[in-house]
Amino acid sequence: MNVIINRISLFSTKGVMRDVPLTDGLNIITGDSKTGKSALLEIVDYCLFSSRSTIPVGKITEFTKLFCIILEFPKKFIVIARPKWGDEHRKAYFSVETNPDFLDTFSYDYFKNKTLRELKSVQIDVEEHLGLSVLDTRENSLADRRSAGKATLRSFIPFLFQHQNLIANKHSLFYRFDDFYKRKDTIDEFPIFMGWVDGKYYSIKQQLEEKKKTLTTEKRRQKSIKLNTNEQINILRTPIALYYSSLGFVLEDELSLAELKKIAKELPEIPKSVYEDSDSHAQLFKLKNKLKNYRNEVSEVNSLIEQITNNSNSAYDYSNQLQHLVDSNSIDVNDHEMECPLCHSATPEVNDIVNSVNESKNVLISELINIGSYKHDSTEHLSQLIDKKSDLKAKIRPLVIEMNQLEKVHGDIKRDNNLRESLQFIKGRTQATLDQILSKPTLVQNTIDLEELNKEISDLQDTIKGYNLDEKYQDANSFISERMTSISQSLDFEKELQPGVMRFDLKKFDFYYNHNNQDIRLSEMGSGANWLACHLALFLSLIHLSCKEKNSHVPSFLFIDQPSQVYFPKVSKILSKEINMLENKDEKQEADENIIQVKNIFTVILNELALIKKEYGYAPQVIVLEHADEKEFDTYVQKRWATEGEKLI
Repeated sequence: MNVIINRISLFSTKGVMRDVPLTDGLNIITGDSKTGKSALLEIVDYCLFSSRSTIPVGKITEFTKLFCIILEFPKKFIVIARPKWGDEHRKAYFSVETNPDFLDTFSYDYFKNKTLRELKSVQIDVEEHLGLSVLDTRENSLADRRSAGKATLRSFIPFLFQHQNLIANKHSLFYRFDDFYKRKDTIDEFPIFMGWVDGKYYSIKQQLEEKKKTLTTEKRRQKSIKLNTNEQINILRTPIALYYSSLGFVLEDELSLAELKKIAKELPEIPKSVYEDSDSHAQLFKLKNKLKNYRNEVSEVNSLIEQITNNSNSAYDYSNQLQHLVDSNSIDVNDHEMECPLCHSATPEVNDIVNSVNESKNVLISELINIGSYKHDSTEHLSQLIDKKSDLKAKIRPLVIEMNQLEKVHGDIKRDNNLRESLQFIKGRTQATLDQILSKPTLVQNTIDLEELNKEISDLQDTIKGYNLDEKYQDANSFISERMTSISQSLDFEKELQPGVMRFDLKKFDFYYNHNNQDIRLSEMGSGANWLACHLALFLSLIHLSCKEKNSHVPSFLFIDQPSQVYFPKVSKILSKEINMLENKDEKQEADENIIQVKNIFTVILNELALIKKEYGYAPQVIVLEHADEKEFDTYVQKRWATEGEKLI
């Protein structure tokens, strides 16, 4: 997703600002230790709604009252500012800007008319601007929401940061993966971050699991010889109710099985004037009205489901439609005054009206852009409607059965007026049902249509297959492997392990290197240079994949903190100058070789960024926090800090 950090700002209690502007592509913040370089990474993490602050306590936290980052989208900016820890840190400022001119005068005064809001509500706003709106990631509706709830941007944070104690770590690749649940959320929600699945996908998965469970339960039930009490009541009640209604009697509700058995044994005799006393027509009319009401409810539910589905599809390309609306209404401003076409005299009244219309139009278009590409997840409501539809259908089935039987009785009456014969048939059926229950009960009536249920399961499975999730994983794994292998070949990766292929399983987040048909884990490799090469190759490949996926919700920036430490762990000045001070020839030669590798790190990053821009039309942002400072990369240095000179604070 083409979203980068435009700047990082710190404000003191007096409104003094420390500002670090950033651009797309490579950004280098260089300087000595303890000048605030690494703190920038922690500040961004904090502003992106971290549950705790890892900003170094000391001068930075003493100076700062408000931490701020500005995210830059192609058509807008999002300002996020959070008070320091302990000072209303559970709240934040949030605003959207569409005119970049606000950056020219950006200061502490910007927040004077802004409202501090609850941190969670601001986070939701930011996530919706990123298009991250899946509210329920459970694949089973009975699962605990705490184990898989809303997809959150905190789960893709590990893709954005490589700390100095992580960039060459042999045991860990990702930030905060020591927490099992955070690791699980990142892995499970990866298809959402890439835009491969949406809220509807998880809703369908839940429906599918529920229907499979229903099918399994029903099959077991049908295999059971003995019917449970409720089933026996339903089976026995139907013919008794028909018999009673045909005689003009009313069968009480909520009768127990014992009471129904007693009634079945002692059914009233058929009177001679049975035709006159029969109430079958009225009973049938009552059932038809009940069925009509149920079907009307089903129709209303279907209509709501269709509206929600159509609205979701419309929202999918909302931002494109909005941009088309803006582009088609661009204003061609006339620089000279209008005049009368006949006498060529000035027409100030007309000019005033035109200017007023243009100003109003500009304001309207600005407001339209300011709306952004908001997305809301309606799948939970959709699931509730689908459940209601299933409940209604379950109520309709036994009603239709009873109507069909009553219509047969009523038809017999109309055909030959022989109600007595029909009643004798119902009476006999009631007795047979009673005998069946009393002897060896079997399932004779099923309120669940297994054929329909199997078709619903098949349709849901086809919809899930339409997401092609396995194919997308396979393609992404192949792409990551190809890019990692290619990048590592340009880095200082051990020659003894080449040729080989780097692999990363996006379903499990497992990394290994295949060499001579042997899978070598990161922890099984020696040399810090190897570990650094693996980390750089993987994270540059991941940011490349995120740019490749058009519907990705992951911002396209990456922090890398001190990659040169593998070669110069104690460096604090410009490397070339330090090397010239060395007197030992062997030490100088080794240092020369190491400085070549450090320079090569930046070259590899630049090459990958250039490739991404060539393929997708924009360059992501890589921010390197580094001691090394070489003249070849002066163009990319945003800040140059020193212990006894300029620094963050």
